[in-house]
Amino acid sequence: MDENETYLWCGVFRDLNSEARLSLTQLVIKGGAVKGTPDQIGARLGRTRTLALLRVKATDRIVGVATLKNPHSGYRVNTFAAAAAPIAGYETAPELGYVVIAKEMQGKRLSGGLVEAILKELREPAYATTDSNTMRNNLERSGFTRAGREWQGKRGTLSLWTFVPRQGA
Repeated sequence: MDENETYLWCGVFRDLNSEARLSLTQLVIKGGAVKGTPDQIGARLGRTRTLALLRVKATDRIVGVATLKNPHSGYRVNTFAAAAAPIAGYETAPELGYVVIAKEMQGKRLSGGLVEAILKELREPAYATTDSNTMRNNLERSGFTRAGREWQGKRGTLSLWTFVPRQGA
């Protein structure tokens, strides 16, 4: 077996043991997806609706993550306003986020599979924001549509992407 061969796991944060929770929290922090202490990031991950994880088969180590978040309505409103995009149809939409691949596993086109795993769980419109060209390409390939205009975020220029699941999907 290839020492870097991975498998996909989907579930919720509370289903993970304490070691896996800590490992996942550290991955999100190292990946720069969001700033905060391990306790703050762990709490945020605990509030996510769904996790998609990539784990190394040989060791079960977590090397990738994507989540479906339930953002506060104010955050959602502010995000759509920053992009000068209409929020109609997305007033209660979940957000795809915290998409991170471990440094040593980057460049292997793994994040797209995590995005696809999250999208399989969706039955309602969703959105994502990113300042990453890799993520923009993944979102476009996965059926997201760019909405509004770019705006300056804390780390870089952000763009808003929206997704509507196909009927019967």
